[in-house]
Amino acid sequence: MMTFTDGRWDAGPDTGDFDRIHTMIPVSELSSLIAERDVDLIVVGAGGAGAAAAIEASDRGASVLVLERADFPGGSTHVSGGTVRLIDDPEGAVEHYLALSQGTTDKESIQAFVDGLALVPDWIREHGGVLTDDVYAVAREGSDIARRRVFPAARLGSAFPGFPHSASMGPRMHLVPRRPDRIWGAAMWDFLRAALAETGAPVVTGARVTSLVQSSAGRAVTGVVVETPDGPVEVTARAGVILATGGFAWDPVMQRQYFGVDLPAMSPPDRNTGDGVRMAQSAGADLWHMTATSTTIGYKFPELDAALACEVPVNGFIMVDQNGRRYSRETLLETHSFTHPMLYQDPLSGKFERTPSYIVLDETTRLAGPLSSVGLGHNRRYPWSEDNSAEIERGWIVKADTIAELAELLGLPAEQLTTTVERYNAASIQGETDEFGRPASETLPLETAPFYGVPVYPALLNTQGGPRRNARSEVLDPNGRPIPGLYSAGELGSIWSRLYPGGGNVSEALVSGRIAAASALARAGADAAE
Repeated sequence: MMTFTDGRWDAGPDTGDFDRIHTMIPVSELSSLIAERDVDLIVVGAGGAGAAAAIEASDRGASVLVLERADFPGGSTHVSGGTVRLIDDPEGAVEHYLALSQGTTDKESIQAFVDGLALVPDWIREHGGVLTDDVYAVAREGSDIARRRVFPAARLGSAFPGFPHSASMGPRMHLVPRRPDRIWGAAMWDFLRAALAETGAPVVTGARVTSLVQSSAGRAVTGVVVETPDGPVEVTARAGVILATGGFAWDPVMQRQYFGVDLPAMSPPDRNTGDGVRMAQSAGADLWHMTATSTTIGYKFPELDAALACEVPVNGFIMVDQNGRRYSRETLLETHSFTHPMLYQDPLSGKFERTPSYIVLDETTRLAGPLSSVGLGHNRRYPWSEDNSAEIERGWIVKADTIAELAELLGLPAEQLTTTVERYNAASIQGETDEFGRPASETLPLETAPFYGVPVYPALLNTQGGPRRNARSEVLDPNGRPIPGLYSAGELGSIWSRLYPGGGNVSEALVSGRIAAASALARAGADAAE
């Protein structure tokens, strides 16, 4: 139920059959569960990657135990865009992704992803899912989620069309929802939830894994230790452990270490706290892609734990830094890449002068439609007002009669912000391309008082860093050797580096989860045969 009481918004988990799995059990019953059965494979994390791994392992006849720290499964996948990327030219896609990695990801791992992605549509079909390239057509008519926006930009192909072989990308597909209001990641999770339930694999909720168990004779990972109300419980598995715990979007210390600042996150706050990174390190894992992220542009309001997505429906706006200056062609900024221009650290002051930045608009734009979307992130069901009036009343959006007054309320230099708006308006009115390359066709002058401003941040959809893994999803040590019995999947040690191509994280969750399960069972089978 959606509530806003005592000045605080409570999104709460979604409710109903769409969000539960009949094999869910509380962590208090873990000891009795493992006493009754042997476990071939342990999967830590019940998001998209963990679900895909558990489904694949079960399809191969293995017994699987899924351990989920939160009270309900779904992970970041549940609140994501839920995209499955298709590829038109596999060889070109490998080269495009390799170029984007800028030497940080090996070609074999990229090749494994592209090869695995080609198998995903049939795998989804075999498990009862239906893909579509027009999710709006199956959403309810007139839904808020189908609104037009001009900012941030969303490219259907690669986020970086200037890199070689960008044309190799195919369409972005989504699961046909089982209910009109359950699109994007919710539809993806509904599909995975149903397929996971079919396996009968137990999903233990409230089960925080605190450490990995390694064999006394070597480095091999043989199990995990789980916190329970009765104390720590050790669980072992014949084929090893797949870490699908997500990243560290909710670990501010780790964020400051790798990003320089603490960024707001779109995902649920009780997940993605870096547990998988720390456990893998303790087992001797190397790390990679720790400074890489997938972001959008978003708001961080005191009443909301998680960030809320920013969207602007028309061209009457600018984005300025803390000095009141523009620094980019706003309408060209791709939705997943806001960390790159915004995480600029001034070498003299040491400040991150673009985090936050500020969106500035006038009354015409304010009345053009909501300045946020629904459907994505932890706060995806927040009822943003049609004319933004509720958010102005709450003080989230600052209102002023003049640009100078707005600057003072936002804490920006009034003279500089006034000059910035005047230069933008002049180029727009005269039909000229401005100093940042933004053509007049992508502008509307800011002329109609009152004026509005709101701070915005690069909001984390997910982090990418974690234990380095190879093409078989085996976790590697600093010397490039696999740690026996340890695998990772999803955003925990993703193949994506600082240039995220879009449409890749949920796709990688499905592919790497399946690869990890197949690799773990193949290794266990080979060991048993010796």
